[in-house]
Amino acid sequence: MREKRKRPSRPAGQRTIPYSSLTDREKATYDRTTNLITDLRRGEGSYTELLRKYHLASRTARKYAGQDILGGTRSKPVRASKADRRVRDLKFPKSFGDVPIRTRSSRDATKLSEYYNDREKLLQGKLAVAKFQAKWGGVRIAGEEVVTDVRTIFEMAEADVLKMDSLYASVESER
Repeated sequence: MREKRKRPSRPAGQRTIPYSSLTDREKATYDRTTNLITDLRRGEGSYTELLRKYHLASRTARKYAGQDILGGTRSKPVRASKADRRVRDLKFPKSFGDVPIRTRSSRDATKLSEYYNDREKLLQGKLAVAKFQAKWGGVRIAGEEVVTDVRTIFEMAEADVLKMDSLYASVESER
């Protein structure tokens, strides 16, 4: 009787490439892959459409996404995993301006985005001060409390410290 042949196993090690070891260009590709996974979860389009949208090859997306992309083999459709522990460099609000922080939580990214949208509404006069403070008073994101002192926020806006192009911190940061 013949013995079954074993498939060569993958080498044991990390699931994905460590974020801290990536170059600036690779971090930009990693961020585009994160956006691809997010849109794939939301059903924003098919996998191939999203690859084109984010200027990624399937091989590159799989390299940076690791186990966050499932399927694609044996005629199974490509989908995103439900769990999300991807590293993100985000801008966090401090009393002296927005500083970059690193987080693995998609919940933190969502909460920060909501905070920045509300802060922008506050500065434009579309959100009442009392509502802003009631909603964000004592709220902690990534273990730190967000700035809710309206006087400080308006002073920072006058000093032109709150100019923000993107929630995600610049890939050229010195971290």
